[in-house]
Amino acid sequence: MTRFFDKSAQIIDWATTDAPIDGVELCAAIGNFDGVHKGHQKVVEAAVRAAQEAGMVSAVITFDPHPREYFRQDDAPFHLADRIENDRLLSGLGVDRIIHVQFDDNLRRTDATEFVTTILPSLGVKQLFAGVDFAFGKGRGGDVDTIKQIGAKVGISAHPVALLVDEHSVVISSSRIRAALQAGEPEQAAEMLGHDWAVTGIVQQGDQRGRTIGFPTANIVLGPLQNPAFGVYAVEIYEECNGKAPELLGNGVANIGIRPTVENRGVLCEAHLFDQSIDLYGRRLSIRLKAFLRGEKKFSGIEELTTQIAKDADQARAILPASKQTA
Repeated sequence: MTRFFDKSAQIIDWATTDAPIDGVELCAAIGNFDGVHKGHQKVVEAAVRAAQEAGMVSAVITFDPHPREYFRQDDAPFHLADRIENDRLLSGLGVDRIIHVQFDDNLRRTDATEFVTTILPSLGVKQLFAGVDFAFGKGRGGDVDTIKQIGAKVGISAHPVALLVDEHSVVISSSRIRAALQAGEPEQAAEMLGHDWAVTGIVQQGDQRGRTIGFPTANIVLGPLQNPAFGVYAVEIYEECNGKAPELLGNGVANIGIRPTVENRGVLCEAHLFDQSIDLYGRRLSIRLKAFLRGEKKFSGIEELTTQIAKDADQARAILPASKQTA
Protein backbone atom coordinates (compact mmCIF):
# COMPACT_ATOMS: atom_id res chain seq x y z
CA MET A 1 0.00 0.00 0.00
CA THR A 2 1.13 3.54 -0.70
CA ARG A 3 2.16 5.60 2.31
CA PHE A 4 0.07 8.76 2.49
CA PHE A 5 1.40 11.79 4.33
CA ASP A 6 -0.52 13.92 6.80
CA LYS A 7 -0.33 17.06 4.72
CA SER A 8 -2.87 19.56 3.45
CA ALA A 9 -2.30 20.98 -0.01
CA GLN A 10 -3.50 24.43 -1.02
CA ILE A 11 -6.78 23.97 -2.92
CA ILE A 12 -7.46 26.40 -5.78
CA ASP A 13 -10.59 26.61 -7.93
CA TRP A 14 -9.93 28.28 -11.26
CA ALA A 15 -11.90 28.96 -14.45
CA THR A 16 -10.77 30.12 -17.88
CA THR A 17 -12.37 33.51 -17.22
CA ASP A 18 -10.29 34.04 -14.07
CA ALA A 19 -7.07 36.02 -13.88
CA PRO A 20 -3.78 34.10 -13.94
CA ILE A 21 -2.82 32.54 -10.61
CA ASP A 22 -0.15 34.22 -8.47
CA GLY A 23 2.88 33.69 -10.74
CA VAL A 24 4.43 30.83 -8.75
CA GLU A 25 6.20 28.40 -11.09
CA LEU A 26 4.93 24.83 -10.94
CA CYS A 27 5.98 21.29 -11.65
CA ALA A 28 2.51 19.86 -12.20
CA ALA A 29 0.80 16.56 -12.84
CA ILE A 30 -2.33 16.80 -14.97
CA GLY A 31 -5.26 14.42 -15.32
CA ASN A 32 -8.59 13.43 -13.78
CA PHE A 33 -7.06 11.21 -11.07
CA ASP A 34 -10.41 9.74 -10.03
CA GLY A 35 -9.71 7.53 -7.03
CA VAL A 36 -5.96 8.27 -7.09
CA HIS A 37 -4.97 4.71 -8.03
CA LYS A 38 -1.40 3.45 -8.32
CA GLY A 39 -1.08 4.65 -11.92
CA HIS A 40 -2.16 8.15 -10.90
CA GLN A 41 0.24 8.04 -7.98
CA LYS A 42 3.12 7.31 -10.35
CA VAL A 43 2.36 10.48 -12.36
CA VAL A 44 1.92 12.69 -9.29
CA GLU A 45 5.04 11.37 -7.59
CA ALA A 46 7.08 12.14 -10.72
CA ALA A 47 5.93 15.77 -10.55
CA VAL A 48 6.65 15.99 -6.81
CA ARG A 49 10.20 14.64 -7.30
CA ALA A 50 10.87 17.06 -10.14
CA ALA A 51 9.63 19.98 -8.02
CA GLN A 52 11.89 19.00 -5.16
CA GLU A 53 14.89 18.71 -7.47
CA ALA A 54 14.18 22.07 -9.12
CA GLY A 55 13.22 23.90 -5.93
CA MET A 56 9.76 24.60 -7.34
CA VAL A 57 6.19 24.18 -6.15
CA SER A 58 4.50 20.85 -6.92
CA ALA A 59 0.91 20.76 -8.10
CA VAL A 60 -1.88 18.61 -9.46
CA ILE A 61 -4.14 20.04 -12.16
CA THR A 62 -7.47 18.32 -12.46
CA PHE A 63 -10.95 19.10 -13.79
CA ASP A 64 -14.25 19.77 -12.05
CA PRO A 65 -16.68 18.40 -13.01
CA HIS A 66 -15.05 15.31 -14.46
CA PRO A 67 -15.28 15.59 -18.30
CA ARG A 68 -17.24 12.33 -18.44
CA GLU A 69 -19.77 13.89 -16.08
CA TYR A 70 -19.97 16.98 -18.28
CA PHE A 71 -20.43 15.18 -21.60
CA ARG A 72 -22.42 12.14 -20.44
CA GLN A 73 -24.75 13.44 -17.77
CA ASP A 74 -27.04 10.42 -17.97
CA ASP A 75 -24.27 7.95 -17.11
CA ALA A 76 -24.67 5.80 -14.01
CA PRO A 77 -22.63 6.96 -11.00
CA PHE A 78 -18.95 6.26 -11.64
CA HIS A 79 -16.78 8.29 -9.27
CA LEU A 80 -14.27 6.27 -7.27
CA ALA A 81 -13.98 9.08 -4.72
CA ASP A 82 -15.79 12.30 -3.93
CA ARG A 83 -13.86 15.55 -4.27
CA ILE A 84 -12.95 15.79 -0.58
CA GLU A 85 -11.56 12.25 -0.54
CA ASN A 86 -9.74 12.72 -3.83
CA ASP A 87 -8.10 15.91 -2.56
CA ARG A 88 -7.11 14.14 0.66
CA LEU A 89 -5.44 11.33 -1.26
CA LEU A 90 -3.62 13.73 -3.59
CA SER A 91 -2.49 15.87 -0.65
CA GLY A 92 -1.14 12.75 0.96
CA LEU A 93 1.26 12.25 -1.96
CA GLY A 94 3.07 15.43 -0.91
CA VAL A 95 1.77 17.94 -3.46
CA ASP A 96 1.76 21.62 -2.52
CA ARG A 97 -1.24 22.65 -4.63
CA ILE A 98 -4.32 21.09 -6.14
CA ILE A 99 -5.87 23.20 -8.89
CA HIS A 100 -9.42 22.36 -9.93
CA VAL A 101 -9.99 23.79 -13.41
CA GLN A 102 -13.68 24.33 -14.07
CA PHE A 103 -14.80 22.17 -16.96
CA ASP A 104 -17.37 24.35 -18.68
CA ASP A 105 -18.35 25.39 -22.19
CA ASN A 106 -15.39 27.77 -22.43
CA LEU A 107 -12.95 24.99 -21.68
CA ARG A 108 -14.78 22.61 -24.01
CA ARG A 109 -14.24 25.04 -26.88
CA THR A 110 -10.56 25.60 -26.07
CA ASP A 111 -8.32 23.92 -28.64
CA ALA A 112 -5.03 22.23 -27.80
CA THR A 113 -2.85 25.17 -28.87
CA GLU A 114 -4.74 27.68 -26.75
CA PHE A 115 -4.72 25.28 -23.81
CA VAL A 116 -0.92 25.07 -23.90
CA THR A 117 -0.16 28.72 -24.72
CA THR A 118 -2.80 30.38 -22.53
CA ILE A 119 -4.25 28.14 -19.83
CA LEU A 120 -1.12 26.34 -18.67
CA PRO A 121 0.89 29.60 -18.36
CA SER A 122 -2.02 31.15 -16.43
CA LEU A 123 -1.72 28.34 -13.92
CA GLY A 124 2.05 28.83 -13.61
CA VAL A 125 3.11 25.55 -15.23
CA LYS A 126 6.75 25.16 -16.20
CA GLN A 127 7.07 21.37 -16.15
CA LEU A 128 4.07 19.17 -16.89
CA PHE A 129 3.74 15.45 -16.19
CA ALA A 130 0.98 13.27 -17.63
CA GLY A 131 0.28 9.67 -18.47
CA VAL A 132 1.15 8.76 -22.04
CA ASP A 133 -2.57 8.38 -22.80
CA PHE A 134 -3.47 11.91 -21.66
CA ALA A 135 -5.57 13.82 -24.22
CA PHE A 136 -6.94 17.33 -23.95
CA GLY A 137 -8.36 20.30 -25.84
CA LYS A 138 -11.33 20.58 -28.17
CA GLY A 139 -12.19 17.14 -29.51
CA ARG A 140 -9.32 15.69 -27.42
CA GLY A 141 -7.04 17.00 -30.15
CA GLY A 142 -3.90 17.34 -28.03
CA ASP A 143 -1.58 14.89 -26.29
CA VAL A 144 1.76 14.98 -24.49
CA ASP A 145 3.63 15.37 -27.78
CA THR A 146 1.49 18.43 -28.51
CA ILE A 147 2.56 19.97 -25.22
CA LYS A 148 6.19 19.22 -26.03
CA GLN A 149 5.97 20.90 -29.43
CA ILE A 150 3.89 23.95 -28.52
CA GLY A 151 5.03 24.27 -24.92
CA ALA A 152 8.65 24.92 -25.89
CA LYS A 153 7.55 28.28 -27.33
CA VAL A 154 6.15 29.39 -23.96
CA GLY A 155 8.74 27.82 -21.68
CA ILE A 156 6.83 24.65 -20.74
CA SER A 157 8.38 21.19 -20.89
CA ALA A 158 6.26 18.04 -21.03
CA HIS A 159 7.15 14.67 -19.53
CA PRO A 160 5.13 11.58 -20.45
CA VAL A 161 4.84 8.93 -17.74
CA ALA A 162 4.46 5.30 -18.79
CA LEU A 163 1.24 3.58 -17.76
CA LEU A 164 1.56 1.33 -14.74
CA VAL A 165 0.86 -2.37 -15.26
CA ASP A 166 0.19 -5.16 -12.78
CA GLU A 167 2.00 -8.49 -12.46
CA HIS A 168 0.03 -9.76 -15.47
CA SER A 169 1.17 -6.81 -17.62
CA VAL A 170 -2.35 -5.37 -17.64
CA VAL A 171 -2.67 -1.59 -17.28
CA ILE A 172 -4.06 -0.41 -13.95
CA SER A 173 -7.07 1.77 -14.72
CA SER A 174 -10.14 3.31 -13.12
CA SER A 175 -12.37 1.15 -15.33
CA ARG A 176 -10.76 -2.05 -14.01
CA ILE A 177 -11.23 -0.84 -10.44
CA ARG A 178 -14.90 -0.09 -11.10
CA ALA A 179 -15.32 -3.59 -12.56
CA ALA A 180 -13.70 -5.16 -9.48
CA LEU A 181 -16.06 -3.27 -7.18
CA GLN A 182 -19.09 -4.27 -9.24
CA ALA A 183 -17.92 -7.89 -9.02
CA GLY A 184 -17.77 -7.75 -5.21
CA GLU A 185 -13.98 -7.85 -5.09
CA PRO A 186 -12.88 -4.92 -2.87
CA GLU A 187 -9.53 -6.57 -2.17
CA GLN A 188 -8.72 -6.58 -5.88
CA ALA A 189 -9.79 -2.93 -6.15
CA ALA A 190 -7.58 -2.04 -3.17
CA GLU A 191 -4.59 -3.73 -4.78
CA MET A 192 -4.93 -1.49 -7.84
CA LEU A 193 -5.74 1.61 -5.81
CA GLY A 194 -2.94 1.19 -3.30
CA HIS A 195 -5.52 1.88 -0.57
CA ASP A 196 -8.92 0.58 0.45
CA TRP A 197 -11.91 1.78 -1.52
CA ALA A 198 -14.36 3.65 0.67
CA VAL A 199 -17.83 5.11 0.78
CA THR A 200 -17.34 8.63 2.13
CA GLY A 201 -19.82 11.28 3.13
CA ILE A 202 -21.89 12.89 5.86
CA VAL A 203 -23.99 10.57 8.01
CA GLN A 204 -27.69 11.13 7.28
CA GLN A 205 -30.65 10.90 9.64
CA GLY A 206 -32.28 7.52 8.99
CA ASP A 207 -35.46 5.84 10.19
CA GLN A 208 -33.54 4.51 13.23
CA ARG A 209 -34.93 1.03 12.57
CA GLY A 210 -31.50 -0.47 13.23
CA ARG A 211 -31.58 0.72 16.83
CA THR A 212 -34.78 -1.21 17.47
CA ILE A 213 -33.14 -4.50 16.43
CA GLY A 214 -29.81 -3.96 18.20
CA PHE A 215 -27.79 -2.86 15.17
CA PRO A 216 -27.74 0.95 14.92
CA THR A 217 -26.28 2.15 11.65
CA ALA A 218 -24.59 5.24 10.22
CA ASN A 219 -26.24 5.91 6.86
CA ILE A 220 -24.45 7.52 3.91
CA VAL A 221 -26.03 8.11 0.50
CA LEU A 222 -23.68 6.99 -2.29
CA GLY A 223 -24.85 9.71 -4.68
CA PRO A 224 -22.28 10.04 -7.52
CA LEU A 225 -20.03 7.29 -6.15
CA GLN A 226 -19.57 4.08 -8.09
CA ASN A 227 -22.05 1.47 -6.91
CA PRO A 228 -20.20 -1.66 -5.82
CA ALA A 229 -21.89 -5.05 -5.74
CA PHE A 230 -24.95 -4.70 -3.54
CA GLY A 231 -24.61 -6.64 -0.35
CA VAL A 232 -22.86 -6.91 3.00
CA TYR A 233 -19.22 -6.05 3.67
CA ALA A 234 -16.74 -6.27 6.51
CA VAL A 235 -15.56 -2.69 6.97
CA GLU A 236 -13.30 -0.37 8.89
CA ILE A 237 -14.96 2.90 9.89
CA TYR A 238 -12.96 6.13 10.00
CA GLU A 239 -13.92 9.67 10.85
CA GLU A 240 -12.54 12.52 8.73
CA CYS A 241 -12.44 16.06 10.10
CA ASN A 242 -10.59 19.35 9.85
CA GLY A 243 -8.06 18.15 7.30
CA LYS A 244 -6.44 15.78 9.80
CA ALA A 245 -5.52 12.18 9.09
CA PRO A 246 -8.67 10.02 9.33
CA GLU A 247 -9.16 8.44 12.74
CA LEU A 248 -10.14 4.79 12.97
CA LEU A 249 -13.30 4.49 15.06
CA GLY A 250 -13.38 0.72 14.79
CA ASN A 251 -14.45 -2.31 12.78
CA GLY A 252 -17.95 -2.96 11.58
CA VAL A 253 -20.29 -4.46 9.06
CA ALA A 254 -22.12 -2.55 6.32
CA ASN A 255 -24.88 -3.15 3.84
CA ILE A 256 -24.73 -1.31 0.54
CA GLY A 257 -27.83 -1.39 -1.60
CA ILE A 258 -31.51 -0.50 -1.74
CA ARG A 259 -32.79 -2.34 1.37
CA PRO A 260 -35.37 -4.60 -0.36
CA THR A 261 -36.71 -5.97 2.95
CA VAL A 262 -37.62 -2.54 4.33
CA GLU A 263 -37.92 0.15 1.66
CA ASN A 264 -36.07 1.55 -1.32
CA ARG A 265 -34.57 4.94 -0.47
CA GLY A 266 -31.97 4.93 -3.21
CA VAL A 267 -28.52 3.40 -2.91
CA LEU A 268 -27.42 3.64 0.70
CA CYS A 269 -24.47 2.48 2.80
CA GLU A 270 -25.65 1.44 6.28
CA ALA A 271 -22.66 0.81 8.53
CA HIS A 272 -22.81 -0.69 12.00
CA LEU A 273 -19.87 0.08 14.28
CA PHE A 274 -19.00 -2.79 16.62
CA ASP A 275 -19.01 -2.43 20.42
CA GLN A 276 -19.52 1.33 20.56
CA SER A 277 -22.48 3.68 20.89
CA ILE A 278 -21.52 6.98 19.25
CA ASP A 279 -23.74 9.70 17.87
CA LEU A 280 -22.43 9.96 14.31
CA TYR A 281 -25.15 12.11 12.74
CA GLY A 282 -23.71 14.97 10.72
CA ARG A 283 -20.15 13.63 10.88
CA ARG A 284 -18.09 12.76 7.83
CA LEU A 285 -17.10 9.10 7.74
CA SER A 286 -15.03 6.88 5.52
CA ILE A 287 -16.47 3.35 5.34
CA ARG A 288 -13.59 1.28 3.97
CA LEU A 289 -14.54 -2.00 2.34
CA LYS A 290 -12.34 -4.91 3.44
CA ALA A 291 -14.25 -8.00 2.28
CA PHE A 292 -17.53 -8.91 0.56
CA LEU A 293 -19.61 -11.25 2.72
CA ARG A 294 -22.81 -11.87 0.76
CA GLY A 295 -25.14 -10.36 -1.78
CA GLU A 296 -28.14 -8.23 -0.83
CA LYS A 297 -31.37 -10.20 -0.54
CA LYS A 298 -34.95 -9.74 0.54
CA PHE A 299 -35.96 -11.44 3.79
CA SER A 300 -39.41 -12.56 4.92
CA GLY A 301 -39.44 -10.00 7.71
CA ILE A 302 -37.50 -8.15 10.39
CA GLU A 303 -36.88 -11.27 12.51
CA GLU A 304 -35.16 -13.13 9.68
CA LEU A 305 -33.23 -9.98 8.78
CA THR A 306 -32.04 -9.53 12.37
CA THR A 307 -30.84 -13.13 12.55
CA GLN A 308 -28.87 -12.72 9.32
CA ILE A 309 -27.30 -9.42 10.44
CA ALA A 310 -26.03 -11.13 13.58
CA LYS A 311 -24.41 -13.84 11.43
CA ASP A 312 -22.92 -11.17 9.16
CA ALA A 313 -21.46 -9.37 12.17
CA ASP A 314 -19.88 -12.55 13.49
CA GLN A 315 -18.34 -13.26 10.07
CA ALA A 316 -16.98 -9.71 9.81
CA ARG A 317 -15.46 -9.89 13.30
CA ALA A 318 -13.66 -13.10 12.33
CA ILE A 319 -12.18 -11.45 9.22
CA LEU A 320 -11.14 -8.06 10.55
CA PRO A 321 -8.02 -7.49 12.66
CA ALA A 322 -8.49 -6.00 16.10
CA SER A 323 -5.56 -3.57 15.87
CA LYS A 324 -6.12 0.19 15.46
CA GLN A 325 -4.40 2.38 12.91
CA THR A 326 -4.69 5.68 11.10
CA ALA A 327 -4.22 6.38 7.40
